Amino acid sequence: MKQNPKSGLKPWKPGQSGNPLGRPQGARSKFSEAACADALADWTTHGKTTLARVREDDPSTYLRVLFSIIPKDIAVSIEQRNGPLDSEEMRTMRRLVEVIRAACATGLDPEMVFAWIEEDLRGRLAQPVNG
Repeated sequence: MKQNPKSGLKPWKPGQSGNPLGRPQGARSKFSEAACADALADWTTHGKTTLARVREDDPSTYLRVLFSIIPKDIAVSIEQRNGPLDSEEMRTMRRLVEVIRAACATGLDPEMVFAWIEEDLRGRLAQPVNG
């Protein structure tokens, strides 16, 4: 094995770590998986009551959390808007939130509900292709 002429050190062998005392391989993913499992367990136990409390005590945080789970292409059009929602738009948003909440209360995944809404709207708004 040749030495590096500048440092005089030998290169690592294939599969050898430059820091053998560093983080073990896969430790980050194990932490992420454990954190997600813990969050899911906590959400399953306290999610509904926490959502209700946040909705009542801090509506802006409630909406921020809801918007954070909206698919990105829908969220971008909402975020690009200038100024706050007017009262009619807030009523519409509340109706949307209630529809989604009712669907999720039956055990449906919120992402799936959003996907259905998006798919239905695209189907209803599609224009026939003349050709």
